[in-house]
Amino acid sequence: MLGRILRLLRGPAVTVPGTDRLAEGEGRTVDVGDPLADGKQVLLCRVGGKVYALDTLCPHEGGRIQPGPLADGKYAFCPLHNYRFDPRTGAAVGAACRPARRCKVEERGNDSLLWP
Repeated sequence: MLGRILRLLRGPAVTVPGTDRLAEGEGRTVDVGDPLADGKQVLLCRVGGKVYALDTLCPHEGGRIQPGPLADGKYAFCPLHNYRFDPRTGAAVGAACRPARRCKVEERGNDSLLWP
């Protein structure tokens, strides 16, 4: 019952094709929704064989968490102040900063379902 209520509040999932090709230790950005309205950019990261998703908006001062190779193969990176974030938890690593906002993501075959 609680799961159904949470799904209703979360809204519909967005299918992101080809996430099976996301390499270990890599991050790739995905634009979700209308960028001029309520859209957002999400960073998909593969760490430990699993895909995780973070909002690219850095919680520190509004920089953007970058795609590409993850720092030390496991941390998303914001170049504005060299902050690193653990995609599994959203927690800042080695910095006093709020966690990055995580998004729910589930791998389904070659694709992933993303709830931004």
